[in-house]
Amino acid sequence: MRSEWVALTTIGISIVFVLLATFVKELWFLSIAATVICGYLIAKEVLLEARNMRISTETLVLTALIAFLILGEHAIAADIAIIMVVGELIERIIFTKARSGVDALGKIKTDRARVIDGDNTYNLPLEDVRMGKHIRVLPGEIIPLDGIIIQGDSSVDRSIMTGESVPVDVCPGDEVFSGTCNLYGSIDVEVTKPASEGMINRMIRLLEEADARKSRIVDTADRWSKYILLTAVIIATANFLITENVIHTLTILVVFCPCAFVLATPAAVMASTSNMARNGVLLKDTSAIEGMNKVDMVLFDKTGTLTTGVIHSKGFTNVASDMPSEQITGLVASLESQSRHPLGMALSADHEQIGEVESFHDIHGKGVVGIVDGFTIAAGNIDLMASEAPEGLDTVKSAVKDTSCTIVYIGIDGKCIGFFSLEDTLKEESVSTIKELKGEGLRTVMLTGDNEAVAQDIANKIGMDLVVWDCKPETKLNSVEELEKSGRTCMLGDGMNDAPSLKRSTVGISMGIMGNDVAVESSDLVFVNDDISKVPGVYRLCKSTVRIVTIGLAIAMGINFAGAALAILGYIGPVAGSIIYNVGSIIVLLLSVSLLRSNAWTPRHQSKNQ
Repeated sequence: MRSEWVALTTIGISIVFVLLATFVKELWFLSIAATVICGYLIAKEVLLEARNMRISTETLVLTALIAFLILGEHAIAADIAIIMVVGELIERIIFTKARSGVDALGKIKTDRARVIDGDNTYNLPLEDVRMGKHIRVLPGEIIPLDGIIIQGDSSVDRSIMTGESVPVDVCPGDEVFSGTCNLYGSIDVEVTKPASEGMINRMIRLLEEADARKSRIVDTADRWSKYILLTAVIIATANFLITENVIHTLTILVVFCPCAFVLATPAAVMASTSNMARNGVLLKDTSAIEGMNKVDMVLFDKTGTLTTGVIHSKGFTNVASDMPSEQITGLVASLESQSRHPLGMALSADHEQIGEVESFHDIHGKGVVGIVDGFTIAAGNIDLMASEAPEGLDTVKSAVKDTSCTIVYIGIDGKCIGFFSLEDTLKEESVSTIKELKGEGLRTVMLTGDNEAVAQDIANKIGMDLVVWDCKPETKLNSVEELEKSGRTCMLGDGMNDAPSLKRSTVGISMGIMGNDVAVESSDLVFVNDDISKVPGVYRLCKSTVRIVTIGLAIAMGINFAGAALAILGYIGPVAGSIIYNVGSIIVLLLSVSLLRSNAWTPRHQSKNQ
């Protein structure tokens, strides 16, 4: 903001000087003063770039200003200098607007937290608040640190993080994140992460990393801008040698400055990044915009991405036991209450526990075995049944053949007597997301560790084009490499086992910033929450960004060469040339800002058949 006020003050003083010099001939030297004042701001940019061993796009303009002063064309020099600073100010304002979504994150941070210790309350800097401490957040305040609510009910506005406009109701036991806003009730929170690892700081850090990286398209634009600078010098020199017209030569230098060309790409990328950030998507690597534009197929890990990851039991099928099914489910639920495996936890949660567990053994990769109320219970896969309850196994396997659920075989006292059917729950948005992607002409692929029957059943429900089952981390990676041979892939995953595939695919998207760190670090984009319905919007926004960049570059090139041609022919002078120069930059920036209001997130193919 300070730099904008400096520019405005400089422009105001310079305009006054030029007017005085125009109407009072004795004050002609004020035109030189105006040129020097505005030229100082231009020279600062040139010197800053030179210090970093780069040639600034303003170099040609500064050269022309010095030349006009030497030639005694003080009024022309002053007019050009003022126009250039005005143009630079407008560009800065528009560029600031383009990165508004990124800057908004920094503005919602708070520096202190209200720590409660018994009856005492302390207002401490965030870095002094250790994990395990309790903090109080009043209505209307920004939650300063990540934690778990221990007292109080409220609603939390997470829109700045996820793009969700509807507040989320929270109560004791729920997790809350730094940077979100507590709307109604006072809540006490137990801190679970230091400030540096909290949600808001992780988001800002990821966006800063993206800002520091240059994508291939930005590098290409920077490289070509150097060629344009060289071309401008060659054309201007040739024009002078042929015509010996100094004014036309200097006009070429002014109008050929490739500022619009240089701005076209970073402005569009920044606007796109801001739009994504406002909608709960963090762009870690700007190259992902180009990659997403070229994607042919989208690959989904199943568990936690297409499904909720919450497994439920559909019930027990009694194949070969006289014991009542209710008693069997109760005994198994009691045994599985000791297990930490997701299938075991689902069985113990979904069925009433009956009996006392006398012994328990977890056999890695197979299941569990134990004694409950005097019965020896085995619950697990076929390999476990073959060793612990082989009797009747073939009969039970025959009954299982047609099911598409995940199966847990049950054996009692050495006899396999039946099985539980379990299934993961599809996310509500899975079907509509796949339909949207197909509407965009993309192929969809599901990668899962489930067996063929379970995998095909889920794929059919969702409408997947292709499914790969029995995937382990290494086979999942092999699948991505094989699919990359036939087109560019975008991979979505949320676990550590997805990290190699996320890294190998053209674009990797990890689900949930507070999820697995390895998956987040391996990805190019991060969805703040687990909403896969944002994938079509990301795809459309990336395609729009590349299109805007292409149009911007074409406009910039067209203005450069058209302006140079008009200058060579004598149709425009240096002042008009400087106006054309700035108009080109402003047009390019306004095109980029249009990406902030892109409707890429609006579904477009829900009425179409799959």
